[in-house]
Amino acid sequence: KQRTHAGVVLRGAQESERYSNGKVKVEYVDPLRQPNKAREISNIYGIEFKKNLVIIDAREDTEKALKTFEGTQADAAHVRILPGDAFVVYAPGPDGKSMKAVALQIEDMMTAGIYGAANGEPRKIYIAADKSNFNESLSNNQEESIFTTLGKICRSVNLQLVPIRMSGLEEIPEDAAGFMIIGSKYDLSPQEAEVLQRYWARPNAAILIMLEPQNDTPKQLYRFLREQGLRPQNDRVMLRNRGNRSVFEINSIFAPSLNCTREFWNSSTGLEGESISLILDSDNAAMEQKRITPYPLLVTTEDYYGETKYNQFPAQFDAREDNPGPLMIGAALIRGNAGDVNQNKTTGRLVLLGNTDLLQPRQIKPEQRDFMRTLIGWMTDREELRGLGSRHDLTVKLNLDRNALGVLELLTNIGLPLLALLIALIIWNTRRH
Repeated sequence: KQRTHAGVVLRGAQESERYSNGKVKVEYVDPLRQPNKAREISNIYGIEFKKNLVIIDAREDTEKALKTFEGTQADAAHVRILPGDAFVVYAPGPDGKSMKAVALQIEDMMTAGIYGAANGEPRKIYIAADKSNFNESLSNNQEESIFTTLGKICRSVNLQLVPIRMSGLEEIPEDAAGFMIIGSKYDLSPQEAEVLQRYWARPNAAILIMLEPQNDTPKQLYRFLREQGLRPQNDRVMLRNRGNRSVFEINSIFAPSLNCTREFWNSSTGLEGESISLILDSDNAAMEQKRITPYPLLVTTEDYYGETKYNQFPAQFDAREDNPGPLMIGAALIRGNAGDVNQNKTTGRLVLLGNTDLLQPRQIKPEQRDFMRTLIGWMTDREELRGLGSRHDLTVKLNLDRNALGVLELLTNIGLPLLALLIALIIWNTRRH
């Protein structure tokens, strides 16, 4: 199985070589059959061949050793060493314990590896660690969290996720490729709000904010978003009238708006957990004066509504106080002239999502992972890494009652053989005449 995966990865690497017009060269080395070549590679990169590896070297002199006085830190930044397991996506099996391979992410890993090696040291994207449960998640080493998922997505576009405390911070560092507030558990102080405002006023600012539905939107953060023409509503999105049960899991649609998300347009995805709805400012004149252009990202159908009394059960739609669908769950905006050729140098980009559970390791779906990578790449001027990635195998479990199971057995044991017999008789009769 490992050799099968290695062969598929090799063919994927050869495809990269074929489409690169000579800019990428691929060499396959079998350590058992080529011990001298394997020893040479081991001396250059300081590795041991205990498992399948893919080495991507974008240095000018690929013969220079990394582990000696000849090598420098700058040289190491242009080398990526990927284990073979990194190209395989695993998911829990039916028993919930064993892991099974569900997809190969060859193109994703090769693109990210080549891009990272060519660009060298990853840029930093900062996350406000003291405004969410970021530190609590880091201390829990036994289970992955939304922040580990977010870190993996950032690494796939050659970004390093760096925690930073806003308390006492005078300015967001100048080397920031972007800034994130994930979870929004605690509010900003007036001084911290000014720091965020000053960062947003910079050329090429990039901000990602994901609201925590378990808490009300903090006041200072709410004020900042209102000034940009985005307003989180104090509700929870749920399905209309399902008896005594409140259904928060929703099917949302990727809205046709941002050009970089074109591959996702009008396709749907399921969001688990609770979500907050968002609305865009209706004062178009004020937004034009600020040169802000909004774009909806995730929307629901009319089957869903925003329940304002979400703590009361069972919840029922009330037209007098609830927010009718369709609703918006995610939005983006550009500050500046969206048609400017040099917009990546003169504009700011902001993404706001009303759901954090989509980043949960056991809940995130392949299209959601690709969508988040596309948005982060768009924010940080890495749009060439946008789009859909590897598709996963899909396993669907159908719960059948006794009557439905009896009908299914009747169809498979009697219906299908009779159908095959009928087709055979028709063919025999046709040839007979």
